[in-house]
Amino acid sequence: MRLILLFCVAALAGCTHLKGIVLEDPTERPSHTAVLSIGRPTGIAVFDTHRVDQNGAFDFYIGPTDESNIYLYDGASSPELTMRRVEPFEQSQKMVLHLRPASPGNPYLPAGSIINP
Repeated sequence: MRLILLFCVAALAGCTHLKGIVLEDPTERPSHTAVLSIGRPTGIAVFDTHRVDQNGAFDFYIGPTDESNIYLYDGASSPELTMRRVEPFEQSQKMVLHLRPASPGNPYLPAGSIINP
């Protein structure tokens, strides 16, 4: 039993704890439809996804090889409309991420538009 506990503690030591909130631009209200994915959401290598709660909060761990593969997007529409990479320098336990929500009914947005550069 001790060996298993020791292994779990050692495995967590190399992980990065991501915790914070996603706010909608420009209103600064918490987003309740945001999703963070480990791996590009439009690719074939999505390892995991984490939806924010009703207050826009998230809390999860990632491995050291995943730090450059975190993406944020509005889960209420196609990820291509709002997807952006969360850079390693943004990652912490007190993150405040901003996301412009998708507007799928907006005729001025072409299907392949990315609105969060």
